[in-house]
Amino acid sequence: MYRRRREEPKLACLRDWAEVQRGFTTGANQFFYLDQATVGKWGLEPEFRRPLLKSLRGLDSLRLGAANCRHDVLWIPPGVGLTGTAVADYLAWGESQGFHQRSTCAVRQPWYNLAAQPSAQLVLPKGVWRRHMAAMLEEDLLVDQQLYQVTLPPDVPLAAVAALLNSAWFALQCELQGRLNFGAGVLWLAAYELGQILLPDPRYLTSAQVDELTAVFNRLAQRPLLMTDEELAQTDRMALDTAVFDILDFTTAERQEVRAALQDRLATRQLVVKGEA
Repeated sequence: MYRRRREEPKLACLRDWAEVQRGFTTGANQFFYLDQATVGKWGLEPEFRRPLLKSLRGLDSLRLGAANCRHDVLWIPPGVGLTGTAVADYLAWGESQGFHQRSTCAVRQPWYNLAAQPSAQLVLPKGVWRRHMAAMLEEDLLVDQQLYQVTLPPDVPLAAVAALLNSAWFALQCELQGRLNFGAGVLWLAAYELGQILLPDPRYLTSAQVDELTAVFNRLAQRPLLMTDEELAQTDRMALDTAVFDILDFTTAERQEVRAALQDRLATRQLVVKGEA
């Protein structure tokens, strides 16, 4: 069924209507990533800090903002004056530690100016254990390289895309595209693999379809997210999958097959950890 459905003309690769790229690399996370202890110790000014979403681990919300970030990033706009600031002292200390000589830092001018990122609207994990999730960013956050940021063109409806990326159909394709490179049962996905995943092209959905996808995502996002094998039995999750399956014109048997195949893949990866596979 999966192979046959992949040939459907109504499906389009994610890369055809969205940009998927990993978050940024600082070259010296222990310097640029700031916890509250470091901020307090140096008195680093808020105008030189931006919230950082470093990981989805421990998060169970499909809507994320600055309150969900455990770190800030040292963020110094080009050309800004630093004389007399606490950040100037922190930079001097960083140079005394040799951070400016690291390969990634040394090529920047000046070394502490991080490259601008596009404003991501959704994030996907690079590694998936028991929970598939695509979280919507409700604030302008910086995203670490351990996450993929998804940026949409203006004509693509955000909440409808969030529903598609949280569907069993999308999760199953992730399971089939990804790899277990590093053991421990974690599914690892490259950006190009995510870009190849086939979904209904949201640019051509009807207004009724967009409205339904938006409604089912909004309902799902009102509660804490469970592990995917538990999610599949939840009424609001089933409603989201139904909305996606309806767009795909899946038969009852095909809908059951997708959900059963996803459950099987999740269980198989957990058996790897237990050494039973």
